Amino acid sequence: MIFEDSILIYNSIRGAIFSTIFAAFIALPLSYVLVFKKFKGKSLIEFITILPLGLPPVITGYILLIIFSPNYLIGSIIYNVTGNTIAFTWIAGSIAASVVSFPLIIRSFQLGFSSVDKNIIYAAESLGMSKLLIFTKIILPIAKRGIYAGLLICFARSISEFGATIVVAGNMPGSTENLSTSIYSSIASLDTSSILRLSSYSAILAILSISIHNYLLSKLK
Repeated sequence: MIFEDSILIYNSIRGAIFSTIFAAFIALPLSYVLVFKKFKGKSLIEFITILPLGLPPVITGYILLIIFSPNYLIGSIIYNVTGNTIAFTWIAGSIAASVVSFPLIIRSFQLGFSSVDKNIIYAAESLGMSKLLIFTKIILPIAKRGIYAGLLICFARSISEFGATIVVAGNMPGSTENLSTSIYSSIASLDTSSILRLSSYSAILAILSISIHNYLLSKLK
């Protein structure tokens, strides 16, 4: 039982880490553009980034399941290149969790970038600093509170995601099954001992995530 539980914990943490990295990879440049650039269609992009927050996660999972299906464009390309489908893998579950968490991470990043005084950027540009140097030496250090907060919130949200992940990744023991999906199975089978045990693991991970979040933010003041 200890071995099986450790696999569930590992799958949950692995999926949340991958989900956070994937979401941050997209959210960081996109939030920068939304804060510092003006262009047509900006409001539409902002609407799309917040949309997953209002959709039921099972709908998000179903949409991703269709996208990853070999019968459709993206899924067929992946299948033709790799010979495999992403659907019903832990990677699909992580991507689903990142989509559901995306509104939280991008809003935190935007708040972080919004705290940067644009006059400082203008002054740096007038001194001849490159955009890359301005971003790494000025913008990131000032915006780091929002960035750290977004990463940790995304991780905490991803590790507890259930609806989207079970639709697109399934609940296969040893592969895509994690704490959330295993708790669901335990509830369905009325296995009270497993429910309490697995729920305690989830609670511990949630407490650790939030504690680390609060500790790091307090150190950044």
